[in-house]
This record gives sequence, structure tokens and C-alpha cells, in this order.
Amino acid sequence: MKTNNFDMDWLSELPDDILVPILSVLTLKEAGRTSVLSKRWRYLWTFTTGSLDFDGEGLVTTSLKFKKRRFVKMVNRVLKLHQGHTIDEFRVCFDVNGMKYKSEIDNWISFSLRKKVKRLLLEFKPIMSDFRYTLTMKFLQESSSNLLCGDFLTDLCLSNVEVTAEVLDCVLSNCPSIEVLRVEGSQSLVEFKPSFPLLKLKHLMISCCSFLRIVEISAINLVSFKYCGRVTRMLLGDLPNLVEMSLSLQYSDILVDNRILPSHYFPQLETVINNLLEISLSFQYSDMLDNIILNSCYFSLLETLVLELPAMVDSLHFCSSLLNASPVLHKFIIKLIGLEDVPAEGNRTVTRAEYPHQCLKVFELIGFVGCAIDMELAMYIINNVVSLEKIIIDTRSPEVEEMLPDSRDHEKNLAAIACARQLETRLPLGVELVILS
Repeated sequence: MKTNNFDMDWLSELPDDILVPILSVLTLKEAGRTSVLSKRWRYLWTFTTGSLDFDGEGLVTTSLKFKKRRFVKMVNRVLKLHQGHTIDEFRVCFDVNGMKYKSEIDNWISFSLRKKVKRLLLEFKPIMSDFRYTLTMKFLQESSSNLLCGDFLTDLCLSNVEVTAEVLDCVLSNCPSIEVLRVEGSQSLVEFKPSFPLLKLKHLMISCCSFLRIVEISAINLVSFKYCGRVTRMLLGDLPNLVEMSLSLQYSDILVDNRILPSHYFPQLETVINNLLEISLSFQYSDMLDNIILNSCYFSLLETLVLELPAMVDSLHFCSSLLNASPVLHKFIIKLIGLEDVPAEGNRTVTRAEYPHQCLKVFELIGFVGCAIDMELAMYIINNVVSLEKIIIDTRSPEVEEMLPDSRDHEKNLAAIACARQLETRLPLGVELVILS
């Protein structure tokens, strides 16, 4: 059957000021493919104003060294060809040697600033700090003409980028419209202490900055704050709009156990927590989690709770204690880490609580394998929540959410799904079961 070219001919007759916005909605790869359609389309994609997203994971080469070199050349070629006046997003995701290719990365950032980028995402892979890209004050001073009018930048991600407090302060002072800020893996960041209020900032994530000593925030419009790393001194100013917080490791321990006094590290903890609607907590295994004396005052107004727990913890005792301490909780999400190594035992007997939970509507269990640990958790919720509307069982490993390969084989996944379906016969009338795999 012959292809009718009428639609393609009609599309080609449209003016550039209509075609370019259409191409700008496509991914960079999709827009680039249109260059083969005809002579007129060959460079039309270079005028796009959407996302320039460079992810090196898809490159196939004979060696990693050649792969990196090819990736850098590819980015340089696209930027050289690009003729659009602005771009919405510039993203680089690859394990580039920041020392070897520092001048190229500097040029990429300068390019994006000249194009008045809205979202600048440097998502480099974790490598030795000696080989990471370093954002320097010298570079910022040389780029001052582009940076001084940084009202256009709203989203900044510096992942595995070495950055000092002085450099970060300079960036934030020249880009007052930043709403989303992510700083990950910087070994050079000793303090996060901007010298001025961050009036537009809504979402802040600080992760794996090993030498960070203090975090001081003044951001009246901050909505969410995520911190993952060593215990450091937290000084949070007036945060009336903060409703979501994510804490990991020792900070999670501080939050749930009365025996750990948080006053030195987090003096405003109780004030901040009482205004939150959602908390995410991530734990490592410790004896404390099996014998907690709960700080129940921190959970009394909470509506959403997300827990990440290792399989070794007595999950039922710990989770039931948190559930009882959260009387108005509407959504409860549990991610169980390492259940793949737990043998699939028979179900344990789950008793009914003296006072069933009256408000919980949605329960989600991620990392379900069908062993005694996750089955008793699911049964406890089914038996002890009178307001339940939906239970979500996700048989995928929690690491999948972090873009890591799912280590669970197909046969084990099918067995987990079969166990999850057994819950359907135990559900009260009107409760929906959703199985994700």
C-alpha cells in the first residue's frame, strides 16, 4: 500500500513560527529525527525552545573512555547547532570526568545561561571527588553578564558537583527566582547558610554532603524539604508553608524516639513538625527500632507518612506504633528494603487492635514478596483500619524507584503477585485492591 503524503505536505507548508513550538514539545532525540524529512526540515529542530536533555546511558560504544568522549562531542555539536533564543531545560546525566572536561562543562553552563534556561539540571554520576566537576567563583565572575539577570532560572540541580558555600550563595543571590534547589554529593559544601532570605524557594533537597556542618534556611514559601546525610545543626527560620519533610538515618531516629534529645541539632523540630502534613522517614537497622519510646507528639496532625525500613526490623510493631500515634493519618506508605532475601514463610496470626484506626484511607506497601513480614503488615491494616478505601501492593523492589535494576527474577515476582491476590478474599466490602508489578 502506498503512503499518502498529503498530511506531510500540508504540515510542511505551515510557517516556522508554528512548527518550531510543535517541535519544542518533543524530546531532543525526537525533534532531531525530523531533520531527515526534507531539506526544509534539516535544521528546523535547532530553533526549538524546549528541553535539551543529554542522557549518556543510551550510548553504545566499545569502551567507557570512548563513550565519555563521544558523549561530550555529541553535546558540543548540538549546542553549536542550536539557534533558538531560549530553552526551557538543559539537563546532563552522565559520569563525565569533571576535571578532564571542565572547560566543556563550563561552556555548557554558559550556553544555558545565555539561552535564559528555566531548569538547569547537572545530574552527574557519583565518582571520586578528585575527578568531579567543580563550580568555581572564577567561572561565575567570568559569566557575570549572563548570571546577573538570572530571574529566568527556576530549577537548579547540582548532583555530584563540587560547590562551596560561597559559590552557592553567589548563584542564589544572582538567581532570585529559584523555586527548586537540589544539592547532592558535594564534599566541598561545609555549610548551607544563604546570606539572605530565599523568597521564591519552594522545594529544597540536600543529600550526601558528607562534610556539611550546618543548614540554616530562611524561606517563607518553602513547601518541601528533604535532607539525607549526617546529623548536622539545623536552624530553620519562619517556614509557615512547609508541609512536607523527608529525613533519613539518624534524623529519623531522633524523630521517633523519646530517648534521643533533638534540641542541640534541631532546636525548632517540634514547631516545624507540628505544621507538616507529610513526613518521609528512612531507617537503617538498629535495636532501637524494635524497642522505641515513641515521640507521639510529632505525629498527631500528620496526614501522610512514608517509611523506608530494612527487612530486619520488627515491622509490625514499629508500624503499628506509628499508626496509633497518627490519629488523623490519611495515607500510609511503607517501603521494605531487602525482603528478597527473606524466606517465604507462612502467615502469622494478626490480632485486632483495641482501638481501630478511624481515618486511614490509602495503604501502600512497596517491595512486597509474600513472606510473613509483608503479609502480616497487610493483614494488620485490613483488620485494624475501619476507614480503609484502597490498599496498593507493589511487588517491584523499592530500588526500582531509584532507577536501579530490579534484582527480583520473574518467577519470584509471579509468586509475590499470587500472594497479593490472596488478600482480596480478606478485604472488607468496598475496599479496592491494586497490585503493581
